[in-house]
Amino acid sequence: MPAARIHFHPATWLLALAFALLAGCASLPDDLQQTPSQGYANPEQTLLGALIAETAPEDKSLSGVQLLADPGEAFRARFAIAGFAEKTLDMQYYLWKGDLAGQLLMWRALDAADRGVQVRFLIDDIFHYGRDEAYALLDTHPNFQVRVFNPMANRGLARNLNFLVNKRQLNHRMHNKIFKADNAIAVLGGRNIGNDYFGVDTKANFFDLDVLTVGQGARQAGAAFDEYWNSKYAVPISVLHDKKYTAEDLENGRIKLRESLRHLDALPYALEMEADESVEKLKKWRDGLIWTEAHVVVDPLERFEGQGESAVIEYAQTWVEEIDTEFLAESAYLIPSQQGIENIREMTERGVRVRLLTNSLMSNNHLTAHSGYLKYRKKLLKAGAELHELRAEAALREHFKANKENSEVPAGIPTKSYVIDGQQALIGSFNFDPRSRDLNSEIGLVISNREFAQQVVKEMNRDFHPENSYRLFLNERGKLRWELTNPDGTVTTYKRDPGASIWKRMGARILSWLPIEQEL
Repeated sequence: MPAARIHFHPATWLLALAFALLAGCASLPDDLQQTPSQGYANPEQTLLGALIAETAPEDKSLSGVQLLADPGEAFRARFAIAGFAEKTLDMQYYLWKGDLAGQLLMWRALDAADRGVQVRFLIDDIFHYGRDEAYALLDTHPNFQVRVFNPMANRGLARNLNFLVNKRQLNHRMHNKIFKADNAIAVLGGRNIGNDYFGVDTKANFFDLDVLTVGQGARQAGAAFDEYWNSKYAVPISVLHDKKYTAEDLENGRIKLRESLRHLDALPYALEMEADESVEKLKKWRDGLIWTEAHVVVDPLERFEGQGESAVIEYAQTWVEEIDTEFLAESAYLIPSQQGIENIREMTERGVRVRLLTNSLMSNNHLTAHSGYLKYRKKLLKAGAELHELRAEAALREHFKANKENSEVPAGIPTKSYVIDGQQALIGSFNFDPRSRDLNSEIGLVISNREFAQQVVKEMNRDFHPENSYRLFLNERGKLRWELTNPDGTVTTYKRDPGASIWKRMGARILSWLPIEQEL
């Protein structure tokens, strides 16, 4: 029998649309059921804190730091930190994917909660769609709390309509990234949580930088986390998703997360599964820390009310006139302000070397971001900057060797770091774009130490190498060109974005005509 067809009267469609719009206007309840909490106050009483204290300098204002450039090291550090946690485990992220890397770290966090560790997980809502049930289930654990930052009130089909009625607030997103245990040790940087940030993805992988910090740096990261966790914008998942779950439901969820352990062979590096096996390695790592002056720079919560200046920009204004020799920076997205262009011009005119690296059209994971950047390439070059773009087929992608099949996959950078005069480095979440400057909240660690800064310079110099990036320049007629130095010393020059089809170039160009730059 043929299927029956349902016919709707036009008035029915209008009524449905009206209900959808009303749903988009939904608001959060007055009582958000937020109970304030703080990170562990006595980190020295934990294993991590005690081991660090054994060799820490007497000066409590110093921070121990370690650069995490290798994606395997960055993942293993987080995995180990969660395994060693005894009192608290705090995780604050813009994006946490449900792939292998995300599942393994979430399993590790749930395992910590099972041991009695108080776990706090704060996730931004922009890429949270479809995760309410999974996070609400974890939240039923007595030691696991989940809060969603700046959430959309409506969680259903009309979710995106929230932006139509409340864009002023919802357009501000929490881009902060912290992974911290016992207030004794923290990881900050550019990496979200997902396969592509840890060299595991078989389609594309990112080059990024994190910094692990102890001492004052960890304590300041803890204070930054507490400020965001206890703010009115951090809404418990139970308020947004009030479905009741049983202990059996939680156990089923635990079993699903545990299934990720069956796929460890997909990782191109080994994990220490038992904390006891890692103590000696932990001591060796501890002895390699650089103790120095460092401090956290974090945006004020007023950003979510359209107020408050970028903490990174305010900090930059204090040193930009003092740079003597070189400003070296990598940013996933590079859409400078007019003031930024003028700062570069002023620096280069007084002899400062400005070197910038960002994504090429083929390595950029956001076409819209590239459409904003392409309008500034000539301006950056005319201001005196040395401008490079990462090659999607960069030689350093061999470093990933994703899974056992050693797949060669495209490369990209979400790195957000700079180095001043080879002496001071910032590792954080801040992109050189309007969204980081004006809309999102960001965080970073400023490290004032030549040894550490030179480690960052070494990583960046590798990325600037001709086998990994193109050098952009203006020819004698002022036309933009891309230069590639081949292994045999010959030079290949491109007139257009290398490797990009005419359709991709046209797409980026058309997007650049739209009045959306302040949203990028």
